[in-house]
Amino acid sequence: MICHQNIRGLKGKINEFLLSLSAEVPHLIYFTEQHHLKDYELVDTHIPKYKLGANCCRKNLKQDGICIYVRESLTFTNINLLKYNKEQDIATIQLNIQKRKVIIVCICRAPCGNFECFLNKLEIILNSLHKRNSEFIICGDININYLESNNK
Repeated sequence: MICHQNIRGLKGKINEFLLSLSAEVPHLIYFTEQHHLKDYELVDTHIPKYKLGANCCRKNLKQDGICIYVRESLTFTNINLLKYNKEQDIATIQLNIQKRKVIIVCICRAPCGNFECFLNKLEIILNSLHKRNSEFIICGDININYLESNNK
């Protein structure tokens, strides 16, 4: 079970967020869009029964960032995509579930960003991570209005 939440300021909202969850506790929690924390603050942000799996804090766009929290009971590996991640907009982990590898990709694309560049970078990343017996879960905020008729 996965929960994705766009959030404007994570600090001070963790208890409120946890109360909003259903009776089923998610295995993964993604926060995107302006968690308002720097790298060192995010490392010190604790969510009970979860570990910080991966995070990115944008340097150029003020207060933007994404993070993935993983239930303590799950085994995961943080996948470093720094060479592809110039804008700090993708966080990735790998879960090992039985004999399968599940690669979790969390994205936050700025609405003003170049869409073609974003798609090309995503394709390069997915191709570099693809291996036999691997599965992908891709989620996040890609800032596309699906109600509008357009080529995106």
